[in-house]
Amino acid sequence: MKNMWEVESRKGFTLVELSLSIAFISILSITVALITNDAISTYRRGLTLNQVNTVGMDLVDDIRVAVQSSPSKAVVGECLNNYSGSSSEKIDAKSACEGDGAQRFVVFNRKADVGEMRDVPVYGAFCTGAYSYIWNSGYFYSEEYNMGGINRATLKYKNKDGDDASADDFRLLKVRDQQRAVCKVAIDVNYGQADIDGGVIDISSYGNVGEDPEVILANDIANSLALYDLGVASPAANSLGNSLFYSISFILGTVQGGINVMSTGNFCKTPTEYNSNFDYCAINKFNFAVQATGG
Repeated sequence: MKNMWEVESRKGFTLVELSLSIAFISILSITVALITNDAISTYRRGLTLNQVNTVGMDLVDDIRVAVQSSPSKAVVGECLNNYSGSSSEKIDAKSACEGDGAQRFVVFNRKADVGEMRDVPVYGAFCTGAYSYIWNSGYFYSEEYNMGGINRATLKYKNKDGDDASADDFRLLKVRDQQRAVCKVAIDVNYGQADIDGGVIDISSYGNVGEDPEVILANDIANSLALYDLGVASPAANSLGNSLFYSISFILGTVQGGINVMSTGNFCKTPTEYNSNFDYCAINKFNFAVQATGG
């Protein structure tokens, strides 16, 4: 009987062997879980970046078509001819139109302090002469920033029936605007200071809008993207004077992740920072040039 028990004991696991086995399986499980989690995180970030790039390229195409169909005449002359102020005010308009090549008749940006950041673009507009694009910064929609004290842009206009209408709480809006009325308001209000008082862009006095504005980026749960900046250099005319060249850049990113476009390094908050949503944070800058030949 003794010899039998001795033989059977050799076929089992000792307590040490069992402990080592459990420890090994635990380490292996943790390793697999970490690798899987990292793979899922990388996949999510890839999808987010792909969304930014896809939407960004679609926006580039949309703006390119709008600019190509816009007037090719000199913007400075158009700026001066369309200014409706009194003779004394035209001196200020002349300075605003000629001082920077009428850039303020083409684009303006409203800047404000956001958290600890200073002079951050928060909303603005780009007027092509065919369509105007009005944007609200992603800072308004981010959980990371309290923007309640700053007015986002609201567009007031008259619809095709002549009734007062407005559009607000959008992220990117496109409106038919052959007079560049959206940017003209900026000159009328502050003589080219690129600011709109109270966040209201009122173009209702410039005639009826033939078609309701198109919301390109809406403020909804399904859409996680917004512009953070949009810049346009002064349009340059070719030597023959029959076309204009626009150099355009914009920053498109998610409304999550605590994006900071004023940063010189990583534009998204790191995963260790509170409520960063790092996997869903992506940002990209798009630069392109386009020629206006619309006559």
